[in-house]
Amino acid sequence: MANPNFGTFNRDMVLRNAVAFGTVNANRGHYEAAAAALAKADRRWLSRLITRRVPLAQWRDAFESRQEDIKVVVQFAEEAA
Repeated sequence: MANPNFGTFNRDMVLRNAVAFGTVNANRGHYEAAAAALAKADRRWLSRLITRRVPLAQWRDAFESRQEDIKVVVQFAEEAA
């Protein structure tokens, strides 16, 4: 597309129930605002968002969807005691 019309693209994607994979980049201000909000958030509430931790050796298990999953984390190292 030489001059993409993203409004049309987005509407067509929704109406055709299509999927696109990619990444989203926020500017530094967005990142800083999110970091500040998370820093102020209740730690117990935040910890409940991680519903499963999977060791690196079993990383494939992290991609098995479970009804109770909110956020699954692949652990690269054991947590410090």
